[in-house]
Amino acid sequence: GQTPQIARSVLPNSLASKIIVTYNLRTWRHFFLMRCSKETHPQMKQVTIPLLRAFQDTIPILFEDIVPEQRQADAMRLLR
Repeated sequence: GQTPQIARSVLPNSLASKIIVTYNLRTWRHFFLMRCSKETHPQMKQVTIPLLRAFQDTIPILFEDIVPEQRQADAMRLLR
């Protein structure tokens, strides 16, 4: 009865991995809107919400309107 994202974490391929990304500011906004939302996997939120807070402290004018745990559908309205 769990979502596929939660069920996937019990499979043997649930191993730690490192990711290196290069984004522009518009892409960072989209990333945070998608990956800090209510529907996001809990382990992803453990990484993205503290990262969002760092961006909000550094560049508040661009990221202050992003609210963690907001519904993705509501967050998508910020992209327009």
